[in-house]
Amino acid sequence: MDEIQRNQVQKRLSHARDSLKDAKALFTEGAEPSFVMNSLYYTFLYPVLGLLQARQIPAPIQSTAISLFEREYVQTGIFESRFLDAFRKAFDLRPACECQKNIAKTDIEELLPVAQEFLDAVEKNIQ
Repeated sequence: MDEIQRNQVQKRLSHARDSLKDAKALFTEGAEPSFVMNSLYYTFLYPVLGLLQARQIPAPIQSTAISLFEREYVQTGIFESRFLDAFRKAFDLRPACECQKNIAKTDIEELLPVAQEFLDAVEKNIQ
């Protein structure tokens, strides 16, 4: 990965870190679980978009980004499948419509540390 690509990913990682910080704060403050999950979802999405952008792989819709991440980074062994599983779970639980989703406190508690580990793994990958 060259310096330009690394900077692209770093920019997205910065946004992801902000999203994770927001998710943690919202969770601690007892905010509506959908707000917490939305921030958690973006914690996964931003770095994935940066990684795909660095490889010049377009991801026109978010569900495509998940599939491309799986193909380019999980199936090739660059990232563990647990990160893909967590990304998919956050995608499924995020508030994407007017419908109410049942987001349990345990879902958030499970995803928060994995999100942090994912950001650390992306950071390590671009070094």
